[in-house]
Amino acid sequence: MLTEAELLSGAIPPAVALAGMAVCFVAGVLGGLSGYGAGLLVTLFIAPIVGPKALIPMISVLMLINNGSRVWFYRHALDLRTVLRISAVALQMAWIGAHVYVRLDSTIVQMVLGAVLILSVPLRRMLNRAQIRPGPVGVYGVGAVFGFLSSLIVGAGMLVVPLLMGMGYAGAALLATDAAIAVSVNLFKAVDFGALDALSLPYSGWRWCWACAPFRARPVRPGSCATPACGCIPC
Repeated sequence: MLTEAELLSGAIPPAVALAGMAVCFVAGVLGGLSGYGAGLLVTLFIAPIVGPKALIPMISVLMLINNGSRVWFYRHALDLRTVLRISAVALQMAWIGAHVYVRLDSTIVQMVLGAVLILSVPLRRMLNRAQIRPGPVGVYGVGAVFGFLSSLIVGAGMLVVPLLMGMGYAGAALLATDAAIAVSVNLFKAVDFGALDALSLPYSGWRWCWACAPFRARPVRPGSCATPACGCIPC
C-alpha cells in the first residue's frame, strides 16, 4: 500500500502506474461493452494500493472519466430527460451517503467492500433475470438507492442498468443514458468528497485519473459483439 505522503505527492512507482493503465484499459473495454463492471475490476487492483478508506473517493474520479468518454461516444442516443429524472434523487442520496462514508471506520469499509466483491456477480445475474418494469415510483426509488449506495460501495451502477432496460432502453441508448447518470453522480461525489477532505483533487485522484484516462476511453459500438438480440448488452 502506498503511504499517504506518496499519494498526496503523486509519486506512483512506474511499475504500479503501468499496471494500472493495463487494468484501466481492460476495464474501459468492459464498461464500453456492458455499461458496468469497470468499477469492480479497477477496485480489485487499486484497493490494496490506496487502502479501503480512500477507495470510493478515488473511484469516483476514475469512473467520472470512464463514463464521460462513453457519454461523448454515444451522445447521439442520450436521453437527457431520464438522466435528469434519476439524477435528481440520486444526487441528494449520494450527498447523504458520502457523509455516512467519511464517518465509517476503515475496518467496516473493508468488510463491506469484500462482501460486495463476493456478491456482485450473482447479484448482477439475479437483477438481469428480474426483468424490472418500473413505474414512476420505482424509477425514483431505484435512483435514490443507487445514489446512496454509490457513495458507500463499488458496483452500485448494477442497479441502474436493469432499471433502464426495464424502461425499454437497449444498445447505444442504454449505454449513453447509464453513463450520463454515472457522470452526474460521480462528479457530484468527487466535489463532495473533496469538501469533506476525503479526496485531494489536485493530487492523488486526478493524477491516477489522467494516467488511466487515455486507456479507459475505449467504448465499443453497439452490435460489435456477438449479442445481436440486444445490441451490445450481454444477454
